Amino acid sequence: MEYVAVKIDNIPLELVLDCKAYVKKGSEFSYLCENVTITEALLARFRTAADPDDSVYIASNYLEAFLKRGVDLGWVPPPPEPEPPPKPKPKKKTVPPPPTPEFEEVKRQYVETKIETEKIFAEIAESGKVDNARTDDFVLEIGAKLETNDISLIIDSINNIRSVDEYLHTHCLNVAFLNGLMAKWLRYDKKRHDELVKTGLLHDIGKLLIPAKIINKPAKLTKEEIETVKKHSVFSFEMLVNSGIREKALLLGVLQHHEKLNGSGYPYGLAAKDITDFARITSISDIYDAMIAKRAYKEAQSPFVILENFAEEGYSMLDVKLTKLFIDCMIGELKGKFMILSDGSVAKVIMVNERNLKYPMVELEDGTVISTTPELYCVKMYNADISAKEVQDIYS
Repeated sequence: MEYVAVKIDNIPLELVLDCKAYVKKGSEFSYLCENVTITEALLARFRTAADPDDSVYIASNYLEAFLKRGVDLGWVPPPPEPEPPPKPKPKKKTVPPPPTPEFEEVKRQYVETKIETEKIFAEIAESGKVDNARTDDFVLEIGAKLETNDISLIIDSINNIRSVDEYLHTHCLNVAFLNGLMAKWLRYDKKRHDELVKTGLLHDIGKLLIPAKIINKPAKLTKEEIETVKKHSVFSFEMLVNSGIREKALLLGVLQHHEKLNGSGYPYGLAAKDITDFARITSISDIYDAMIAKRAYKEAQSPFVILENFAEEGYSMLDVKLTKLFIDCMIGELKGKFMILSDGSVAKVIMVNERNLKYPMVELEDGTVISTTPELYCVKMYNADISAKEVQDIYS
């Protein structure tokens, strides 16, 4: 842990110092306080304790967190490491493993379900309302697929390449599947399971009311456009209510799925105590699928980068227990899967270290077991639906 000196004069009054602070005595650090609100009296105490150094010491990760919140304590982040030079293309051609009959069947079912989702969303867009009975029947279909198929193969389908123009309905279907997986991992009864799946399926339907030129804009949104997009959860809620849907857990899950436990979310900036379990779960599913997808304005992320992001940043905004459950279960499902490395080769996941989620241990084509690194890392999970050209495009 690196402790950085902060000049006492740089600490503003009324700042909530929600971390441990130390003073330096020779080469040792002496504990001073934590979780305090800065006052004149406290600053005077700091100066007395820190004399003649006139500094308190705080762990650098907390200083970075303060800086992100707009509190400048005089700490300057270290410059980023230079980008490594590009790796040469592999000389030999890697032959990925052939598809299994089980994956082919799950893929077929997933594609059928995706087509049906597109039809349902087209009907909602045309009528402005949700056919509750039809949606309930479709939720039962999704539940049956979750019950009868290998979970890891469903995750393979979610992690698959998708086209930019099918983002909305595919995203909502994937969030429905992920919500269903969370319900299984949480051992929800069938009623709660189906309501949570339905929440995932309908959480973003309000985006149907936002102009496509904003939703699919290939450039950074303007401030006004961002505010328009932020209304989608309210639009979704209102559309469901106007469609006669009255399940309270579902409605609040849809309305609150962008709320954050630290109060930084939208549309209302709710406190943690007011955010429902369905919203907390849907938020995790929504973030995972949004990051796994390639969009017009961003590249897709690998599952390991996403899980690392959850571990590093998610715990301040998301439910800690639910996020930990999601990470642990996803690690289990990714073990034994194949990935495409940054040099174009295909490797098998052997182990994922909870303390280094981004760089799992893998088995190479020749049987060698190595740890992936910033120089040789996962670009994308391999599955049988990636064509040879798409593999080539990934690392060319």
